[in-house]
Amino acid sequence: MTTAAADDDGGGGGGGEDVDIDDVVARDAGTGVAGAVAAAPEGDVADGVTMSKSALKRARRREHAEAMKRQRRDNEREAKIQKREARKAEFEAKIAAMGVEEREKFLADGKAVVERKRAEDKAKREARKAQLDSRYNCLIDCEFSDLMIDKESKSMCHQMRFVYETNCKTPTPMKLTFTGIKGAFAADVRKFVGGFDNWHVVTHENSIAEALSEEERARLVYLTPDSDVELETLEPEKTYVIGGFVDRNRHKLLTFNKAKELGIAHARLPINLKMISSSVLTVNQTFEILVNYLERKNWDAAVAASVPTRKTASHNSKRDANENTAVTGTSKHEHPLPPPTSGDAIGSNAADVLGEYSS
Repeated sequence: MTTAAADDDGGGGGGGEDVDIDDVVARDAGTGVAGAVAAAPEGDVADGVTMSKSALKRARRREHAEAMKRQRRDNEREAKIQKREARKAEFEAKIAAMGVEEREKFLADGKAVVERKRAEDKAKREARKAQLDSRYNCLIDCEFSDLMIDKESKSMCHQMRFVYETNCKTPTPMKLTFTGIKGAFAADVRKFVGGFDNWHVVTHENSIAEALSEEERARLVYLTPDSDVELETLEPEKTYVIGGFVDRNRHKLLTFNKAKELGIAHARLPINLKMISSSVLTVNQTFEILVNYLERKNWDAAVAASVPTRKTASHNSKRDANENTAVTGTSKHEHPLPPPTSGDAIGSNAADVLGEYSS
C-alpha cells in the first residue's frame, strides 16, 4: 500500500501528515473527485495519455489536494455565514436596548461611515481607471507560456497580480498591456488571479506582432540585459516591454532574440546591482523599478525602493562592516559593484531585464 505526504501545492491542507493515497482515491472515486485519474490503473491510460506509476501518484495527490481545497473553502464560506448571522443578531439586540435619541444618533453615525467608505471606494475605482490614461506605457509579453512548467506558470500569474496591485497604489501609474493571454496560460491566469477580467488594463490573446500595428511596434523598447544600449530615461511616447516568463535559468538570449526578430528597439536598464542569495528579481520588482523611477527620476533611488535590502550585496557589506568595526575598528569586507555580465534572462524575467551579476 502506497502512502505519501499530503501535497499542499494546490492549496490542500494536511500539514505534512501521511495520507494513504490509495484509500483517498478509493473514497473519492465514487463522488467523482478523482475522476479518470482514480479510475486508471497504474501504468494505464487516463484521458488518452499513458501515465507512469509515479505520474499517476502525483496526479492522485493533486486531485486529493484540490478536493481538500474545495472542502476548506466550503468550510470557510459556512463560517462566514455563521459569523455574519451572529453580528446581525448582536446588532439588533444592541439597537433594541437603546433609547430613541441614542438609536437615532447611532444610526446617523453609521450612515456617515458607510457614505465615507463608499466615497473612498469610488475614488479608488476612478484612480484605477485613470491608469489607462497614463502617458507612460508598459507591456508585459506573456508569449512564452510554452516554455514554462506548471509551477512556473502559476508563479508568473502571481507576479502579474503584484504588478497590477503596484500600479493601483503608485502615484505614477503606467498604462499596462498584456499580450499572449491565451490557451492554458489564460486559464491559469483566471484560476490563480481573482478578478483578472475586471482589471483596468489592455489584454491581447495574440502576439505582439499580431496585436499591434506597425506604428505601435515602432514605439516599443524591449528591455533586455544583453542590449548594448543603456536606457537613460522613460519617455511618454515609448512603450517599454518586459518579457513575462519564469524559466529557472534554462533559456539564454531569449528576449534579446525576440526583440531582433520583431525588429524593434531594445535597451538595458542603467543598473549596476550585485545580488546575493538569488541573482534575479521578479517581474513585479522590475516593474516597480520603472514606476519608482517615474516618481523619483533617479535609477539608484528607484532600485533602493524596489529591491529588498536583504537581497543586495551592498546591504550585507554594510552589515559586515559594522560587525568588523566593532571588533577591529576596520572593515575587512569590501564588495564593489561589478558591471553586468552578458548572460540572458536568468530565473525569472525580471532577471531578463537586469541580467545576472557575477560575484
